[in-house]
Amino acid sequence: MTIDHHLTDETLQDYAAGALDHSLEVVIACHLTLCSECRRKSGMIDTVGGLVLQDSEASTTKASAADIFNLDARRSEYRGEHNHTDDSTNDPAQLTPPLTPTVPGVPRPLGRLLPATLEDLHWKTIAPGIKQHNLSSKHRKHGAFKLLHLSPGVVLSQHSHQDRELSLVLRGSYHDEIGRFKAGDIADLGDDVLHQPVVDTDEPCIALIATQSPVRYTGVVGRLLQPFIGI
Repeated sequence: MTIDHHLTDETLQDYAAGALDHSLEVVIACHLTLCSECRRKSGMIDTVGGLVLQDSEASTTKASAADIFNLDARRSEYRGEHNHTDDSTNDPAQLTPPLTPTVPGVPRPLGRLLPATLEDLHWKTIAPGIKQHNLSSKHRKHGAFKLLHLSPGVVLSQHSHQDRELSLVLRGSYHDEIGRFKAGDIADLGDDVLHQPVVDTDEPCIALIATQSPVRYTGVVGRLLQPFIGI
């Protein structure tokens, strides 16, 4: 799998620090199971963070057991610590990601949250060519965490973002003003991005998305549909 779009260093640092919402952490963990480059960067950041904790323990305060446990849990989530063959390696890029998800065909962190395969999920139609499977019950004003199923040729309404949005392509592809995103690619977007995704293959595009706040639609149609789309 060739991955062209990656997580930003800022996002990886926030992830290592445990400073993100759970939904964002799940999307990040899913991407890390697929992307050796981001695993390598994440491993480097974890290493630096671990050294800082050790230094802090020696000079000022002790790192709490919860801090250490949470860091180790995030590491094992995407690296598959019990699945690699060489316990002596310290290179995260060489560690084998989990190969047996709880639901076939999706990254393990997502598979744990799904009751069925992508084909058998209960998809709710929210607009022509657009279906969703909600992974959170929180109100849309607090963001979204869901799977989107977009039919071939679907053009989403142009929009920008109030905060961070992560979109991981699981199947199919789309293109927008940033570039072309295919399976494994992640769009790590901030409030400076205005884009309009277009599904550009003959197969549906399925993406896992997490936002921290509602998007800003530029057109009337998008604003009218927003309460139903829930993004």
